[in-house]
Amino acid sequence: MKVSFLNGQIVADGYLHEDVPYDVSANNLSVCFDGKGGISKYLSVRSGRDYSVRSMTSLYKDGERVGAYTEKRVSMVGRGQKIEILGDDYRIEMKQFITKEDDAVFVEINFFAERKTEFTLVYGTGYSWKTPALACDGENTFVEENNHFLIPVSAKGEKRIRFVFAYEEDKDYCEHLLSVFDEKLQAMQKEVEDVVIPASAQTEEEKALYLSALFCAIENYKECGALKGFVAGCNYLSPLRTYYRDSYWTVLSAYHYDISLVRRQVCTLARGIAKDGTCPSAVKTDLSAFWGGHYDSPSFFVMMVYDYVNHSGDKAFLNETIDGMRLFERCLLVMSNQMKRTDGTGLLYKKGPYNKLDWADEVNRNGYVTYDEALYYRALTCMAKLCEAVGEDGSAYLVEAERVKKSINDLLWDDEKGYYVNYMDGDFTEDNLSVDTVLTYLFGIANEERSNRMLDAMERMLETKNNSLQKAGDYGVMCVYPFYKSMSAAYFKSSQDYEYHNGGNWPYWSAIYAYAKYLAGRDYRYPLESWFSYNLKQGIFTPIEYFSPCRKSGSTLQAWSGAAAFVFDFIGKPSFFAPNHLK
Repeated sequence: MKVSFLNGQIVADGYLHEDVPYDVSANNLSVCFDGKGGISKYLSVRSGRDYSVRSMTSLYKDGERVGAYTEKRVSMVGRGQKIEILGDDYRIEMKQFITKEDDAVFVEINFFAERKTEFTLVYGTGYSWKTPALACDGENTFVEENNHFLIPVSAKGEKRIRFVFAYEEDKDYCEHLLSVFDEKLQAMQKEVEDVVIPASAQTEEEKALYLSALFCAIENYKECGALKGFVAGCNYLSPLRTYYRDSYWTVLSAYHYDISLVRRQVCTLARGIAKDGTCPSAVKTDLSAFWGGHYDSPSFFVMMVYDYVNHSGDKAFLNETIDGMRLFERCLLVMSNQMKRTDGTGLLYKKGPYNKLDWADEVNRNGYVTYDEALYYRALTCMAKLCEAVGEDGSAYLVEAERVKKSINDLLWDDEKGYYVNYMDGDFTEDNLSVDTVLTYLFGIANEERSNRMLDAMERMLETKNNSLQKAGDYGVMCVYPFYKSMSAAYFKSSQDYEYHNGGNWPYWSAIYAYAKYLAGRDYRYPLESWFSYNLKQGIFTPIEYFSPCRKSGSTLQAWSGAAAFVFDFIGKPSFFAPNHLK
């Protein structure tokens, strides 16, 4: 399909038979529109049910099926998709959308004809173990059994039909939503119109990328049970959970959109901290742990608290009591436990031999992991500032931070290769280049000379357009290169080259790396935008979790892949990660 961009929309031109999958999500609902007037997925967030639905729309004109090679144009933005079917003497316009608060799908189909024409619409849902509740405004149409609608249109006339359907609601609910259809349509459109696209997004493609990334993040915000925060994505709803690391990168896109979402995220994560200060990978709706004891989660929590207070100026939040403990005390508890995980170097030591407890959770990165150490350093500096904000002495955290910084540079920098190694444990060093080590630049761990050498190496090795040694072609930024050399390091998907944590492209890391390149005065457009344009060419129209040309892609509408919006938001401003004094 030919892809273009207009007013922040992604526009795909092709034929009626071609799929144009577009994922949308709301508080209690995730749906994938198929670009043909149907849907290919319907997930209930509230119940965790996947209805394995395949909704089909068949169209006939004067008794003959509208052909598979009839031209169409599909436009996508926010929580809606519009399809225009372009015949010689007629046009059919289909709108499908959801709203952030309703548990239903809205469909509007308009028929336009140059001459007197009788259209037939066959609308049905199949391949599901449950029939949805359905309401339609069959006004001026003859409705047969099995959802066959006869729609006569006069010469140069038009006619409209609307549907509302839901799997976990009844017909009365759908009838009510049908009665306020215009209001719901306007609310969906206004949600997009109210977004202020930053001046840094200059081209039509960049505007579409910005909106796509922003909505990828905010559509994954959910409130269910005690959980108020960002879930990882549409494929991470059973059990429904919010991750410490995923949400940290996701909320970066909320600072200019709605900073109150960051506050709610902090409160949910705070309630998931164990009594000993350990943090799990994620927190479920009942606040119980999902995969406990991760090494990056505690640092992300303290960092998120600092970022929120720093950018909101809400110092009083630190003294707010959450489940019987002040937020500031929770930060102290988390840092106290994190410091117990260190050894004589001051660095966190990931005990092995099988330790997958950070974002690369399919790789046994044991011992000293540059990524985890960089986060720990940043958390120490953030904790010092939080102490300052409540009138306490935080100098001990700064002293420890300097010790950690020195150890990172003494132990994990490889001067011959010109970058920080991935991890080392005893006599073994995994000396491939991992994109997550870019945090050493963003957090001020690397000096200017080392920063430049590392970024040079990343451009040369991780940007696939420059790396002639990898064989998969140009697909943006690899997460590591070369591939893991230890047979016991990577497992499951990551045991394969170019897959998952072993050379896949993760759009959120591409964005964070792009931000580092921007701050360093380098060309940042390639890592920021290449993943987006690459996936559009593959027929993937919502931000994806990870991908490579030779492996199956990860799930779409992955929340932290919205980090590209953060980059656009903070271009032209001081570094988000600068060692700021709290306001």
